[in-house]
Amino acid sequence: MAGGKETPRQKMIGMMYLVLTALLALQVSNAVLEKFAIINATLDGLVTAGNGKSDQILAAIIDEAGKSQNPGVLKAKENAQKVREITKTTLGEIEKLKEKMIKLSDATKIDDKLINDHSSKVAAMMIDPHSPEQEGKKYEKLLTDYVRQLSELSGVKFEKLNKSPKELELFKNDEKHANKDYLTFTFENTPPIAAIASVNQTKTEILEYEAKALDKLREDAGAGTVRFDKIVPMVRPKASIVAAGAKYEAEMFITASSSAVVPEFYMNGSALPVVDDPLTGVKMGKVSFTAQGGGYNAEGMARKTFKAEIKIKGETYPQEVEYFVAQPIIRVTTGNVPSLYMNCGNNVNIEVPSLGTSYNPSFSSQGAEIRKGDKPGKVTIIPNQRKITVSVSNAGTLIGNQPFDAKNIPEPRFVAYIGSSPVDLRNGVKPNQLRNLRIVVEPDANFKEEVPKDARYNVKNMDVILGSGASAKSRMAASNGSPDLGGWVGQAKPGDRIVFDIKDAVRKTFTDSEEKVPIKGSNGIIIIPVN
Repeated sequence: MAGGKETPRQKMIGMMYLVLTALLALQVSNAVLEKFAIINATLDGLVTAGNGKSDQILAAIIDEAGKSQNPGVLKAKENAQKVREITKTTLGEIEKLKEKMIKLSDATKIDDKLINDHSSKVAAMMIDPHSPEQEGKKYEKLLTDYVRQLSELSGVKFEKLNKSPKELELFKNDEKHANKDYLTFTFENTPPIAAIASVNQTKTEILEYEAKALDKLREDAGAGTVRFDKIVPMVRPKASIVAAGAKYEAEMFITASSSAVVPEFYMNGSALPVVDDPLTGVKMGKVSFTAQGGGYNAEGMARKTFKAEIKIKGETYPQEVEYFVAQPIIRVTTGNVPSLYMNCGNNVNIEVPSLGTSYNPSFSSQGAEIRKGDKPGKVTIIPNQRKITVSVSNAGTLIGNQPFDAKNIPEPRFVAYIGSSPVDLRNGVKPNQLRNLRIVVEPDANFKEEVPKDARYNVKNMDVILGSGASAKSRMAASNGSPDLGGWVGQAKPGDRIVFDIKDAVRKTFTDSEEKVPIKGSNGIIIIPVN
């Protein structure tokens, strides 16, 4: 490639070329011409070696391309074959030109007669524009066409082979050669052996160009070949958990990777991040997604697949990966049974043990309000329908639906108390106990135990009557369950009765709001005898 670092061989050839072109324009002695014969023989050896090297590179390209169907690899292999063909054709044409030069000197091979020929017959054939053969122009066109085709086939930009003196570092400032073209500079006053050595030297340049083109095409053709330098042992167990007494089974194999190649990883067409395995250094595509449920069979398993693809240097290696999603078991803890109370703040733990620490749930329901608690899975459910379903999702993925039955709130009891003790309604109270008489609304025991914050009751409105026989001696309205009956202590006589007619009572909910308690029939009337 133009401007690249030259090998020692390239430098040697370049120096020979400069020496040769410098001497061609001079009248030289027989001794010097003999040196040209030696140079020519050396160049013949370089041409033979160069051809052999190019054949080896082409064979390697064909081998490395293998059976690849990659369009880029196939194109590189095809172009490499074309490069070898045009090079052989170009070298063959130059060889024919050499034969004409030898024949023009009345020789059949390079011998003493040819070496000692000081004539300008060959020079005239190459330079004279009126020469019938026009060999010079054909030769220059041959070199120009070769460089053009080589660049097109390989994608490498090559400098031209037929450079004029002003394009050569050694002669660009030499006024004697400033106006000379390539043919004049190369063949002017040149004896046949020097002209033959000159075109032979061009053959070595052609082979150098070809070698660079083939090296580039070999890189392209190697797109389907990965050279692995990391061999890693792998063990794939059939099950990661095995019970005591059961058989452990696994498959052992090797995998390999190339540190010079960064594969591309895809899942269902989307690129995956590439990470280095900390133990082996192998580059891996990180697959991470939330498994979607649904479509479970009788055993609670759902078959799922995703398309995996690994791309290495233009080759794609696809595989359909099968996995199974186990239906998560939703475990609900509400005390004894998974039942709720209507319009109450039922504290519930909804757990999915199989998700472990990745459990980050969200909940929804059409028949209830749901409030999240201070821990994952801990919720407060406030049903507004007798039957509700709570949808459980994790990280946006539906896990399942949990049904609940909601019970009506059991009716409370209205109980008369003296201080902290309930009143015995058969024996009644003494007159002096009236000032400590109060009405307590007692919730159902189970209801109070299960939702204590929703089992708080108060009397809001009731009539209290001191009666004797069929008439009422006194009456008062109370706005709570502890009316002030101290004024009746002197009026009450044995045989009288105290009647509590409860009109309104409320239940305070877990949010401290109040809900009216229905009072049916005589449930709100308490009669206490005075003894």
